[in-house]
Amino acid sequence: MPVRSFGKEELALVKEVLDSGQLSVLSGGKMQGRFETAFAEAHGAKYAVAMNSAMSVLHSSQIVAGVGPGDEVLCDPVCVFGALAVLYQRGKPVFVDCEPVTFNMDPELIEERVTERTKALIVTHVGGLPARMDRIMRIARKHKLLVVEDCAHAFLATYRGKCAGTWGDIGSFSFQASKQLGLGDGGLALTNKKKLATALALHAGAPTFMAVAHGVHYNFRMNEQTAAIGLAQLPKIVRACRELIKIGRLWDTAIAGCPWLLAQQAPEGAQSTYHLWVATFEGEQHGISRERFDAALKAHGVPFSVGYTGMAAYQHPVFATVFPEGTYPRGLCPNAEHMVPRMLLGYPLIPLDSAKRVADGLREVVEELS
Repeated sequence: MPVRSFGKEELALVKEVLDSGQLSVLSGGKMQGRFETAFAEAHGAKYAVAMNSAMSVLHSSQIVAGVGPGDEVLCDPVCVFGALAVLYQRGKPVFVDCEPVTFNMDPELIEERVTERTKALIVTHVGGLPARMDRIMRIARKHKLLVVEDCAHAFLATYRGKCAGTWGDIGSFSFQASKQLGLGDGGLALTNKKKLATALALHAGAPTFMAVAHGVHYNFRMNEQTAAIGLAQLPKIVRACRELIKIGRLWDTAIAGCPWLLAQQAPEGAQSTYHLWVATFEGEQHGISRERFDAALKAHGVPFSVGYTGMAAYQHPVFATVFPEGTYPRGLCPNAEHMVPRMLLGYPLIPLDSAKRVADGLREVVEELS
């Protein structure tokens, strides 16, 4: 660990599904419900609704928030997925800049973006580090906004003793293959509100009841085989997260004191579970070119990448196809525009001995270029 392993536990539960002949919850399968219960219990939540992807969860959350044409939703400017979910409902994403040390939405900038058209807020816990949810929730409650936490990176991450995904109204989790709990694909919504769980579940089952359509509902159902693998993986990844934290801290230590590599910093009371290790490359200010840095990383066997998408979320080409020119001007979120092209990303889901070699290589890069 923390390399993901699949073995007899997964095979036993998948065999249980196959032996039952019930490959879907619609035909009487029980595995999805078992997985939902176990996942909710692991995070201290009341309800869980499994779906086929985290994008389906984000989309469904905007439906239950009542987002439609002309409505606005506050989004962070680093990861684009929450904003895409708003576009699915023909709403308008309104971007709130990130903090320069956490990469997460800056709570102090939220209220200036709220208007009479604002319906909801989607906050991403970047890299696995929870945002300052206590402050975000106070503002959201003041303005009666539904809050969605995008926890695609933040499996079992905590802020002030509560799991990410349980602070807001809905927590959205991803089981895409690269995530801590990687099941190939899949997603899940957490909530402590029965009414929201019921509304979300309308889109996680079938769009009709006994072939009679009662509403415009999507079909984002998770299959029983995926749920079986998730149920077997869950206790393994709970243990693996402890090692991911060790690796994240190991890499933080490797660059400690370096003025041109700035590691993501957790707010007080926050614990990342490091889907990604994140730092900012500020070498240009110290006479170190991006090309030199890239070459040094390669030479010392550090498999990190610089630049993420190279642009703030609202600079992705899709927004120019939907909104008039000037809707999202350059300089809208200056921290994000500066940081995203300089994001240094490492993937900690590797063996501990490999992570130690990466730390040594990273330390050598800092010594060489400094």
